[in-house]
Amino acid sequence: MTASPLISKSRLEALTDGVYAVALTLLALDLKLGALPEPAVASLGAALAALLPKALVWALSFWVGALFWLAQNRVLRQYEGLDRPAALIELVQLALITLLPFSTSVIGEHGATGIAALLYSLHLSVLAALSLARVQRLRRHPSLRSPTEFDAVANDLQRRRAAALFACALMAAALAWWLPGWNMFALLGILLRRPAERIARG
Repeated sequence: MTASPLISKSRLEALTDGVYAVALTLLALDLKLGALPEPAVASLGAALAALLPKALVWALSFWVGALFWLAQNRVLRQYEGLDRPAALIELVQLALITLLPFSTSVIGEHGATGIAALLYSLHLSVLAALSLARVQRLRRHPSLRSPTEFDAVANDLQRRRAAALFACALMAAALAWWLPGWNMFALLGILLRRPAERIARG
């Protein structure tokens, strides 16, 4: 039997969707062109080209944010009820998601500096660590699991995905001082995980 919940599962699911919707929308606020000199047509191409680095950071942050949203929804479905530690993990995760537009803006403006690259990478690392902690805790506490929704095989897959994201984010953080901006390519390791999983399953 689970302890008295800090928040009901349904209300947490609603809060999760709302937080992610706002955070992912706010990511696009940095994608704006300044005033163009005359003639505007001649300078528009150059302005759009200058915006490309920010557009790439937006795409990365939206993709990573969407991965966290999908993972959080998959895990919440498998809960029968959340005890206080589980609810706290979810709420801290949501608090960090609200900061995703800020860290994205910092790296979008100052991506060539080590501190900006490190800040963004560490932000993703902590988010990934919380994702891993939630999956492992659900696996270790059968009393939290939904008897109809929990799937041990799916839980193990979620654990491996969270671990892969955590490893890639830590690699990006480790490279931040030496390869600021370029260190984010470490996150592409997440894309290689799916083909590796298909090969492993035969």
